[in-house]
Amino acid sequence: MNVAVPIWKRAVASQIDQLIFQTPAKLVEKAIRKKLRPGKEVKRYYLPTLVMIAGEVYFLLNKNGQTIGDQVVGIKVVSQDGRPLSLEQVVKRTLYKDVVYPATLGLPLLRALQQMKSNKDVELPHDEFAHTKLISTK
Repeated sequence: MNVAVPIWKRAVASQIDQLIFQTPAKLVEKAIRKKLRPGKEVKRYYLPTLVMIAGEVYFLLNKNGQTIGDQVVGIKVVSQDGRPLSLEQVVKRTLYKDVVYPATLGLPLLRALQQMKSNKDVELPHDEFAHTKLISTK
């Protein structure tokens, strides 16, 4: 399976999505916590991760396989077999990216990126797991 888009496009799209989804969620969570527990510093945020997961699932299913970041850089998530993305594929892909990578300190991702240097036929682990791939739209 060929990696259809440069890794920088994935990174830029991800940063755009994080800015759009996580920043407002973090501000909302901080405000709510200040109301509930005044004077207690917020060290760990939970809402941004949930909003990011929900936003990505919504956009991939309802916006032709593209998050806002994907649309900006011109990439699209598609099923490896050419069928429309299923809810199962989107949830698997998103949870792998947003839960497995952080829980494993990104080791599967780092291993795949190392392999990409020498072999262009490597998909990233979350795409392999969900049977998806990225294609360029521009």
